[in-house]
Amino acid sequence: MKHCYIIFCAVLFCCACHSGSKSAQGDMGLVATDSICLPVDDNTYYESKSMFWFEDNGKEYLSFYNEKGSSQIHIYDLAAQNKEKTIQLFTEGPNGMPAMDAAFPLSSNRFIVTSTGGRFWFINGKGEIEQYFSFWKDGMDFTAFDHINFMSFTYSPAVIQDSTLYFLQEHLNFPRKKEDWKEIPMFSYADLKDGTFGWSGLRFPLIFDKDESLQACYSPSFSYSYTGKELVVSLFEYDSIYVSRDFKNREWYDARSRYFPHIRPVPDNVSIDLNQMVREKGRRPSYLHLMYDKYRDVFYRFALMPIENMQPFGDNPEQEFSVILLNNRYEIIGETRFPGNTYNFRMCFVGKKGLYISENNIENPNFDENKLVFRCFILAKAEQ
Repeated sequence: MKHCYIIFCAVLFCCACHSGSKSAQGDMGLVATDSICLPVDDNTYYESKSMFWFEDNGKEYLSFYNEKGSSQIHIYDLAAQNKEKTIQLFTEGPNGMPAMDAAFPLSSNRFIVTSTGGRFWFINGKGEIEQYFSFWKDGMDFTAFDHINFMSFTYSPAVIQDSTLYFLQEHLNFPRKKEDWKEIPMFSYADLKDGTFGWSGLRFPLIFDKDESLQACYSPSFSYSYTGKELVVSLFEYDSIYVSRDFKNREWYDARSRYFPHIRPVPDNVSIDLNQMVREKGRRPSYLHLMYDKYRDVFYRFALMPIENMQPFGDNPEQEFSVILLNNRYEIIGETRFPGNTYNFRMCFVGKKGLYISENNIENPNFDENKLVFRCFILAKAEQ
């Protein structure tokens, strides 16, 4: 009887392993469909570090923050594939916003503009300031809060929960001891009702297991999405993602690329030549965006393949990547790999039809710096 029980357990274990393997691989993929092409004038750079999709009165738009020359927000109508309007931003005068670095759309006529100086503004469709907030006002120690912004190059959108606006914090308290991480907040917040500032209860996980120094430090970068109920976070150098409903507690889920070994954060050697340091980092696999698709209730996690000769200030157009697909239970349902020299994976957004990835890769034969071209990818059964 004892032997039968052991055999029964072994069979169950094998079935569980087989089931887990099937779940990790999944049977869904991303399939290319049509593309959209948006015009870019001579005064607009084709890349934007602050580019966000939004919907207003049932129509789809793309907000494109242009840093070339004077700061502007271009609003593109995605159905008509044209620029609907441009909002001029000012650095001086009654509506002046110095050191601007990003803009996040709340609607066609309301935006949040952030600054490298720890400030942010709510502005209307004419570029006029409606509200102003500063993390570093009244002599507050500017080292208490990290730089605040909303970026699309590493997807980190605005998260507003009730009346609280959250910003990621990546570089506080350097150099850090390994026991310090459990006290370092991942997000700061601004209460939009009373203007108070603080830190969320969500702390970095204890995966940074070495003491930092002036010669070696971690890059604890991460991307995140918000479903309206759950915050979902993806660290760039860790297999799993985690989910929090209260900006304090979290649950972990495996979301590792099938192309990667198990990865954990590794301190970067900052004492060596910059080019060498970047090359060493580029030889390690990593993750980038984590994007939520509310129309299909799935998540896209971007995985960046190792590259031998990463350039610190270049586009590295040859780098390959994949997109891991996760359902609303955070189970892997598939993964699609993309070639190098074709797409610009830093420029992407989710729309009603699917996931749009830029084809503004300088090695793409059809590259044109006077156009923004995005290929749409939809969910489909993967080819066997």
